[in-house]
Amino acid sequence: MKQVPVEKNRNVAVIGHASCGKTSLVEAMLFKSGMIPRQGTVEAKNTVSDCTQEEQERQISIHSANLFLNHNGHNFFVSDTPGYADFYGEVYGSLSVADAAILVVDASNGIEVGTLQLWRVLSQKNIPRMIVVNKLDKENTDFHKTLDELVEAFGIGCVPVQIPIGNADSFSGVARLIEDEPENVDHDLFAECKNKLIETVAESDEVLMEKFFADEPLSKEEITGAMRKGIADCSVFPVAVCSATKAIGIEGLLHSVENYLPSPASKSEIPVQEGEALKPDESLPASAFVFKTVTDPFVGQLTYLRVYQGTISSGSEIQNLSKGHKERVGELMIVQGKDQIHVDTANPGCIVAIAKLKDTHVNNTLGAAKVKFAEIEFPKPVMTYAVAAAKQGQEDKIAAGLHRISEEDPTILVERHPETHEQLVSGLGDVHLDVVFKRLQDAFKVEVVTKTPKVAYHETIRGTADVTYRHKKQSGGAGQFAQISIKVRPNTRDAGYEYINKIVGGVISQPFIPSVDKGIRARMEDGIIAGCKVVDIVVELYDGKEHPVDSKDIAFQIAGRHAIAEAVEKAQPILLEPIMEVEVQCPQDFMGDINGILNSKRGQIMGMDAEGALQIIKAHVPQAEMFRFCSELRSITGGRGSFSMKLDHYSEVPPNIAQAVIDNYKKSKEEKEG
Repeated sequence: MKQVPVEKNRNVAVIGHASCGKTSLVEAMLFKSGMIPRQGTVEAKNTVSDCTQEEQERQISIHSANLFLNHNGHNFFVSDTPGYADFYGEVYGSLSVADAAILVVDASNGIEVGTLQLWRVLSQKNIPRMIVVNKLDKENTDFHKTLDELVEAFGIGCVPVQIPIGNADSFSGVARLIEDEPENVDHDLFAECKNKLIETVAESDEVLMEKFFADEPLSKEEITGAMRKGIADCSVFPVAVCSATKAIGIEGLLHSVENYLPSPASKSEIPVQEGEALKPDESLPASAFVFKTVTDPFVGQLTYLRVYQGTISSGSEIQNLSKGHKERVGELMIVQGKDQIHVDTANPGCIVAIAKLKDTHVNNTLGAAKVKFAEIEFPKPVMTYAVAAAKQGQEDKIAAGLHRISEEDPTILVERHPETHEQLVSGLGDVHLDVVFKRLQDAFKVEVVTKTPKVAYHETIRGTADVTYRHKKQSGGAGQFAQISIKVRPNTRDAGYEYINKIVGGVISQPFIPSVDKGIRARMEDGIIAGCKVVDIVVELYDGKEHPVDSKDIAFQIAGRHAIAEAVEKAQPILLEPIMEVEVQCPQDFMGDINGILNSKRGQIMGMDAEGALQIIKAHVPQAEMFRFCSELRSITGGRGSFSMKLDHYSEVPPNIAQAVIDNYKKSKEEKEG
């Protein structure tokens, strides 16, 4: 790669619904720019992007591929991202360092749920974008119908910069509305689309608007300048056309990226979380952001970073400002699928990888400029399995493998639940987790067995009780004696445990009062009626007795354990269950079915809203009912629905379900003891 001035760098993420043709589009861009000698296909398993065995077997993108091409003196850093929702973490990572996005739409399917969801993300992050209508060579495709759908869904800012030449059967090229004066297109249609384009972009500039309404012609330079301004402030969204597999329209797309999409130099200041704003200037102290790490079987760990300011060179030292230590930069490289392009320097806008950094991870800031970037907000996991080793003795290997995988993929959450004590692995869906477990098997040579996680129920009381308990042991060595009297009552929900000392007259010595508390706390952690943590309870220690010789710390701990167990049993114990705040996104057609399944899961619909063509359902649903919802939702909607959830509160379990939980606990306990 030959370094070019910052204003000639382009950094774009190619995004879109699954199977809309992103990988084929990027492959065509590489081919047309001369980066590869022939164009591969997903079906032939020979594309540059989808180079892992897992991607080729599934014929989907699992990882974002950060590729490079040079066209017309411009360096393009292009990220080919997955379209399957299970791998949206890769999309979020790529978008976090992109100057613009190319949103691909399949002309044969129109606007799909992934298109809507990704547009929502782009709008939230205020990312400039262009739209590419792909597969116009397929039967029953209609560019103008697709364009109307885009305008209806995303607004009048969606304007064509190209129109197709020919129809689906004879799609042979594209006509560029600003640059071309074609002879082989419908001139009325060309003029109509061009006029609409000019009207839309002129609205961003008062002078141009006046000229437009005065029927004065606008120059190509004026239109292009207004286009760039409108794209940069996210009021104009140019629409290009192509057939990626046939490489039709790719030259026009490359031209549009060069001429319309912002370069790193277009922002005079780059905001950061800590420190002063940066400038895309090669001569200033370097600053870069790590957005991805992977383990390459040949090179080792690769750290991907985007340069924002200054220049980073091979063989130099760089400060990790997030961790507070220096790293040695070996060779800078661009990972081009299975190959690497080695580079000497990287300036603002460049995406490069560095091998074998000691302690650098996703969201770290590197460089000499004293700044820190805001961390990427990755999508939250929605599906969880409890995992255990298939063979004894592999626990440490599994833990090490999961730790490595979660470092590379921040959307994978690995934790040991503090209450159920299960090892939990959470991800964005069943395919996502299947890929994780397959990687454990292939890369780390270990297998796991999976099951539905236990629910972290809580125990509490709704009544009161007064208990006196005496602990006395006088056989076999030193004696033990402790007697305590306690009262218990419910505390306010979510207020936790409260211990009140009301001992007067020294009937229990001061050192033993914390011992009672310690015993109570220990038994509350173990649970009493169902083996679940006891919460939201007030315990009042008001009387007791001790022995001058046999009373000691352990005796009062034991008395506390037994007293609280007896008191909870008498105080109308109940179970509480975690209730999740669930937000489902889906097309209108599936609203009834989804409301029905949420109601069948004991859910409570809290509200419904619309964002563009997406319907949003908000509900409170018990966690116990949500473990398979990810698969169920995709089955109901044909993959067109998605959801997120988080813990909202704990609520009382219905008596029949609570009794089943208690009975299962007692049965399990008897089997262990037997």
